[in-house]
Amino acid sequence: MSVNGDSQNSMPTNHVELYIRAGKDGECLGACINCQRFYMILDRKGKAGELTFDVITINMARPPAEFKKLANRLPVLKHGDEILSDNDEIVQYLDENFPYPSLRYDNMLAHSVCLDIFSKFSFYIKQVSHGPENLLKELQAINDYLEGVDSLYLCGNELKHLDCLMLPKLQHIRVAAKAFKNFDIPADMVGLWNYLKNAYANDTFRKSCPSDQEIVHFWESKPETPKLSEEKKREYGTDGYAEPKFSFDVPL
Repeated sequence: MSVNGDSQNSMPTNHVELYIRAGKDGECLGACINCQRFYMILDRKGKAGELTFDVITINMARPPAEFKKLANRLPVLKHGDEILSDNDEIVQYLDENFPYPSLRYDNMLAHSVCLDIFSKFSFYIKQVSHGPENLLKELQAINDYLEGVDSLYLCGNELKHLDCLMLPKLQHIRVAAKAFKNFDIPADMVGLWNYLKNAYANDTFRKSCPSDQEIVHFWESKPETPKLSEEKKREYGTDGYAEPKFSFDVPL
């Protein structure tokens, strides 16, 4: 599947292509945190007129021959003759070649409270850590930070690089922890839920977000992840392919 990000047929010099993970059907958006991250970055810069872009989903079980010539992993950014598959290099390249709007940030407090949450989630969902206490501690730290700032996002009222990384991670945590562990982010974490609410209202996040089914399928395919119950398999349609579901609601 190719998603047009306001690109033009003439392929101008500011046109880029982003190759990302395809979903279970081989075409829709798959669940890949860095794929969504770069889709969000390109969308922000595209809306500002800094670049045009296409998003192309790749089924890595049967990658097209032309993609095999580019790379053997995802995501991949292609700009003219430049082909990048290292995540840090992609960020640096976009910042240097398409600097507006700047997504850079210098808020080290926001950066530090986000450092450990995904590792704690991974330990929890893979049953390295049996209880949610460590995950809850990291969620609480982010919540406390967010309750202390007067902004829509982590570093201000516009999406920055930190948000483009953290929001996909939080969505994976929300959806996968519920599916595999019946764990909910506590409703009294008001700062965290307001942060997610602002993301869910943002077109850049919504259009780049994989469905709940894709997130569950991604984690279900990992050998370390516990098996889904039969009830959860039916709920998330992992045996077949149900209508895509997106958890964009928040507690009152």
